[in-house]
Amino acid sequence: MKPDYISRILNQFINQTYTPEVIQKVQRWMINGQWATEKDDSLHAIWEKLEVQSDLSTARSLRIVKARIRKEENSRSLPYRTVLRIAAILIPAALLVGGYLYFSGSNKNIEVATQNNEQKQCTLPDGSSVWLNSGSKINYSSAFNDSIRLVTLEGEAFFSVRPNIKKPFIVKAKYLTIRALGTEFNVNTYLSDSRSFTTLNKGRVQVTINTEGKEPVSGSYILTPSQQLAYNKSDKSVLISNITEEATGWKDGELIFLNATFSDILNTLHRHYNVTFRYDQASFRGDYYSVKFVNRESIEQVMAVLQDVVGGFTWQKKDVEIVISKELLK
Repeated sequence: MKPDYISRILNQFINQTYTPEVIQKVQRWMINGQWATEKDDSLHAIWEKLEVQSDLSTARSLRIVKARIRKEENSRSLPYRTVLRIAAILIPAALLVGGYLYFSGSNKNIEVATQNNEQKQCTLPDGSSVWLNSGSKINYSSAFNDSIRLVTLEGEAFFSVRPNIKKPFIVKAKYLTIRALGTEFNVNTYLSDSRSFTTLNKGRVQVTINTEGKEPVSGSYILTPSQQLAYNKSDKSVLISNITEEATGWKDGELIFLNATFSDILNTLHRHYNVTFRYDQASFRGDYYSVKFVNRESIEQVMAVLQDVVGGFTWQKKDVEIVISKELLK
């Protein structure tokens, strides 16, 4: 096999999202001793080109992998370059998809995250699909070996779950826990927003309200298709209403607000456009607004519409900051 073919295979594998089956096949090919030198050289070149900001998660991943390498060398006497190939194929792939792999026995904890103005799709070990909205994060086990398929969520994500009646699929967030067998649903649970939502597209889900680790405040709720559960964090109220698929319009670049507070609208705009807002939140409390942006409008166009819908304020954009001022009554 020519070296340029090996390099092309590795570059494509590291920069794309594949099913667990494909990932396992490529990793087995990597461990295979054939063309070892060419694989090492290609991985070294890829590693040198990576421009990833190191943080505590990266450092922890590196420490664990190094410890794993030393353990494997002592127990199996594997060639050092062979073990380096194993580490090199795991760590760069994890960094490039916005997640980190932590070794824990035979399983790994996987974290996938998105920045502001970024969305991402990934495939879970059981073949279920997850679409992450801006400023979101999920964690899950690489093997789903337990009696449940558990995913923890911060932010917003759309789940398309593979049916498995023997192993329920559970999404756990700070305020909501959602249990499903095979279904499609959206969960919106940003910590900065005043409400958390679960919206069901297909199938059936059970939603339980969590309150800072205490007992559920109102038991559990069963949703049927086109229903949405909204949990208000301030008064701990629960509202179930019928809704269309507009709740998942964000996957197509749409911004749809239904009975949303002005602060929650600005929180969404902050994540979507990666801009910050400076304003007096107390001046905009108590009112709810419904407005749709479905044509990928610019932030300037969105602010102009909000000025008409909400009224009573002026705004000025300065680089990546928007300053909102309440108009004085004449």
